[in-house]
Amino acid sequence: MKNLVEELVREVHAELLARDGGFCSCAQCADDVATLVLNHLRPRYVNSPRGWALASLELRSDQERADLAVRVYEAMRTVAAAPRHPPGHPAQQQ
Repeated sequence: MKNLVEELVREVHAELLARDGGFCSCAQCADDVATLVLNHLRPRYVNSPRGWALASLELRSDQERADLAVRVYEAMRTVAAAPRHPPGHPAQQQ
């Protein structure tokens, strides 16, 4: 069983990090961003290849992806304003 929304949130987050190096990329911040976003979205669980294909098509539309990118970027800003790692923590690759 897999939540496709989580997979897509992490994918969009990685893309946004690659475009804007001003955000921390450590695992703690990545998890915090994903948690913030996922707590406001309906999960889409699948447990078969057919279910994955159908849900994936719906979630990967241009409009869905754009809406998700806005939510992820807002979460990135929230986490950056109050990171849970120590000050001066070096950003680590995920």
